[in-house]
Amino acid sequence: MRINKKRITILIIVIFVLLVFFSRTVYTYNMPRITGVRPQRGALNKLEMSSGIAKWADIENIFAPVSGIVGRVYVREGDRVEEGQVLFEMEFNIQAADRRLSEIENNIIKMESDIISLSNRLKIIQEGLAARNGIVPDYSSPDAGLIVMEINKAFTALQDARTQIGFGMISGNELVNIENNFRALIYKYEAEINSIEYSIAHKKIDLHILTLTRDASAETLADYRNNAVIRAPMDGVIQDIFAERGKYFNENALLVSIGIGNDFIVECNISLDNNFVNPGDTCQLVNSNRVINGNVTRVRPRSDGKTAVISITSGDISDGETFNITFEKRSGASFTLVPNRAINKDNDGYFLYQIKRRNGFMGQEYYIDRLNIFIGDSDHQNTVVSRGITFFEPIVLVSDKSLAAGMSVTLKNAEDFFEN
Repeated sequence: MRINKKRITILIIVIFVLLVFFSRTVYTYNMPRITGVRPQRGALNKLEMSSGIAKWADIENIFAPVSGIVGRVYVREGDRVEEGQVLFEMEFNIQAADRRLSEIENNIIKMESDIISLSNRLKIIQEGLAARNGIVPDYSSPDAGLIVMEINKAFTALQDARTQIGFGMISGNELVNIENNFRALIYKYEAEINSIEYSIAHKKIDLHILTLTRDASAETLADYRNNAVIRAPMDGVIQDIFAERGKYFNENALLVSIGIGNDFIVECNISLDNNFVNPGDTCQLVNSNRVINGNVTRVRPRSDGKTAVISITSGDISDGETFNITFEKRSGASFTLVPNRAINKDNDGYFLYQIKRRNGFMGQEYYIDRLNIFIGDSDHQNTVVSRGITFFEPIVLVSDKSLAAGMSVTLKNAEDFFEN
């Protein structure tokens, strides 16, 4: 049997190739399989999405001008109203208020009459006391003349007693009694003067209070008549209505709120580390009915994030309409960017795994090396590398196993970076 050398040679070559193939497969079987990517120059494109509900920016509140009970109600929440349209009626007890005003006016007339009477009595006593000093006034009434006569009689008796005691016609005790009678008469009228003046002063205060009460009651009565019907002060949409038929409201209590104009505000939550949404920025609001642009008017902090306040203007929007909101801003400068997923961190700081090639046991192979970096700002996809990258060699984007510097790896997309 002749041996075919050619066939044997081919068989040996095939076996060698298979051995090399299976050896390489076994060698690379446990290697991490990675996908690479290159750093690139570009701008950050920051994006955040949220949601919010539209509500009126301008609200006109109507308060109860006076206390009263709500009568008929002509509107409901969500109704569009026009300026001057009747909203509801108020029920006031006008008859009771009218009676109260009449009672106050009668009390004022009586109080004025009392003050006049007391003033006249005061004048009479003052004229009567003038006779004590020998003054003879022009008496305004017979009562004043009677007081003068009474005082003059007592005064004459006192003078006669002083003359008689000189001749021993009366005793000293009798003189003292006559003097005391004269003083007591004078003190009586002086005390009455003080009492009358005190009464007049207090009645004038009471009269002033009654006058103020009368004016207030008259104003209330006018308010009852003028505010029996509550009308819309301007065009708008009923926002909140607190007036209910039969419900009592105190003065200045809130009855109804009306949303006016075409301006709305939408508040939404954004993340605490969001540093690109600022007042003056624009954003897009979308729902199933419309797409509209809004302006950020305010950003205020919360304990767990931030709240962005957005202003929108439209005649088609309804209060309570829900929107999905997109904030997006592209930076003006160009940076060195790497994907967020490619960045690693340990106790020594941030780093990347750089992909390199070397000669190995089975020929050329890929391995990774640690590349320490300093990072800056980021968006939802990329992070700025401010220091550490001086060339754009490939770096590890993802791996199916844990990695360590110097480890040999299998690069799935090697054709993107290295020649075959």
